[in-house]
Amino acid sequence: MVRVLVQGMTELGYTVPPDTVGHAAGPAHRVGLDLKRVLIESAIRQGGLASLPLLGRGVRGFEHDPTHRALAAASDGLDLFERWRRLERYVHSVHRIALEQACEGRATLRHLSLRPGAVPSAPEDLVVLGVLVALLERLGCVDVESTIDGASVYPRADDATLWRLAQARRTNEWVLRWTPARNRHEAGDVGAREADPGAGAFAQVAPRIVPTDLCAALAWPAAARVCAAALLADPMRPRALGDAATLTGMSKRTLQRTFTTAGLTWTALIAETRVRAASWWLVESEQPIAEVGFLVGYSDQPHFTRDFGRRVGLAPGRYREHFCRARPAVAQRL
Repeated sequence: MVRVLVQGMTELGYTVPPDTVGHAAGPAHRVGLDLKRVLIESAIRQGGLASLPLLGRGVRGFEHDPTHRALAAASDGLDLFERWRRLERYVHSVHRIALEQACEGRATLRHLSLRPGAVPSAPEDLVVLGVLVALLERLGCVDVESTIDGASVYPRADDATLWRLAQARRTNEWVLRWTPARNRHEAGDVGAREADPGAGAFAQVAPRIVPTDLCAALAWPAAARVCAAALLADPMRPRALGDAATLTGMSKRTLQRTFTTAGLTWTALIAETRVRAASWWLVESEQPIAEVGFLVGYSDQPHFTRDFGRRVGLAPGRYREHFCRARPAVAQRL
């Protein structure tokens, strides 16, 4: 988030506090909340509260960041909000968005605190809102706009109105509207996408996050390898056996029999793809271990650590230490 704020301020032509630049360039998981506050306060001094929703446009500078790619792989706005909620749960954020009402092209969101009696501050509300609308645009959505209590907040806002809403502590409920992308192929720099119109949920192929051939060498039936490649294309997307059956052109029962004959289950196939994707991240990148679990679809870090250790025989940290021992500076390859 800090790097997004710095980029957003730069794009708006604001002066970035010089003592924050070096810290912001460091590992994101080591950046403190105080640095975020310094940046937000600086943006308010230079552009008022109305500038904060615009800072989210800084995400455009991090399209190759793995977490950005995982969010940008969403099939639509509602999928994006669910991925954001998963990210909040995974990092144990004390502030969470709640989806009050939703349909494609419109959503009402509320920004809440898990602390009893507490609420996020108005600047925190507006910054998170700004990131979400910027991500909607990243998906290829157009005519993206947001209002609070009927007042426009994005793409234009009246600063005096925002200050009034902030004083009344009413900046945490947002209405977002957008026109969905007609074709995900047109949505910005999405990389190579190949979609099968008849493949159900598997038809939405994400920007590649990990190689899709990590299970290709396994002695699995062809249908299982096809399913594994689709899972690896977007490890965060929920998948159902029915979607896999559609992808392979089989009935659910036929696909289940195919798996059973090979000693497989749908649950085991998902688990194997997740572990292999996590192994790839641990060896091929310097992503923090906590983020690796999120990127490959685990619900929380303890689940990731337990499952990885049980299946591989080493905890994620030990696995990285052992297999990267000869590679002190692992370059990220996306």
